[in-house]
Amino acid sequence: MQPPAPHAPRTRPEWIGQSLRFGLVAPLVFGVDWGVLTLLAKAGVPPLAGRLLSLSASVCVGFLANRFFTFRAAGRPNWPEFRRYVLAAALGMAVNYGMFALIHRAGAPNAAAIAGGMGAAAVVTFTRFRAIFAR
Repeated sequence: MQPPAPHAPRTRPEWIGQSLRFGLVAPLVFGVDWGVLTLLAKAGVPPLAGRLLSLSASVCVGFLANRFFTFRAAGRPNWPEFRRYVLAAALGMAVNYGMFALIHRAGAPNAAAIAGGMGAAAVVTFTRFRAIFAR
């Protein structure tokens, strides 16, 4: 009698690891977004206007973190890639900002409104960013 044939190791689809790493980047991006918004609010900038600036800062941090950590893109970052990322992020920001405004106007604190906006935009941005950084 022969021993059983060894089973091939199971491999998981690449997107699973990417989505887990994407989830790890989210708190960093949230922190930048919330931190900038908080500083601007202390300087007297209204939350809905300040959010436009805080989102912009978080996009720059997100680009680097997603490129190098989430999707592990090869090569050096370049402007065409960054422009595509910004366009995809703009779509996500529109979703994010709209949800933020709804939650904020309902009376929720800024942190809750930011989290709601980020959650709504996550699905949109993950699929677009994944396409941009595909090897």
